[in-house]
Amino acid sequence: MVDKKFYLISQKSNLQRIGLRAQIVSFLIANSIDKGNALNDLTNKQKVIVAINFESKPPNSEIDIATIAGLKTELLEYLNGLSQADSECYASIPNDITAGELVDLNNPHPVAVLDLQKLSASLMLEQTSKGVGAMLNLSKTIKPLHELAPSINSLTKQIEQLNEHT
Repeated sequence: MVDKKFYLISQKSNLQRIGLRAQIVSFLIANSIDKGNALNDLTNKQKVIVAINFESKPPNSEIDIATIAGLKTELLEYLNGLSQADSECYASIPNDITAGELVDLNNPHPVAVLDLQKLSASLMLEQTSKGVGAMLNLSKTIKPLHELAPSINSLTKQIEQLNEHT
């Protein structure tokens, strides 16, 4: 059994407010990984930490490390292609994500490996909470637009009158 972690990095974008961790966990689960983690780097909003636990049958640490390295490459391809695959849903996910080297979980600070099914439920609750917060703030955000309605109605009437005269 091997546990490794690596950092995902974007040079131009914040990776921590775009649902990236949920995408990472979903990818790992879809690739038959049972334990791992995806968490925000507390010192840099352009970094996310990914941890993967893998054990080949029969156990072989060289194969395990190679498998994790392969998953890292596939994850990068997947994440960097999301915005092109569905720009409406994934426009906020940048296409310049790179990955650091595989390192041990305690290098430079410890990261826990968790059951990904439980982590995925936790991430979805977090995303739901963010959605509730966004909805509560939406009325404040669009309130200035209410003043536009009379102006738009007036312009519509003027255009209709111009069309009648032509």
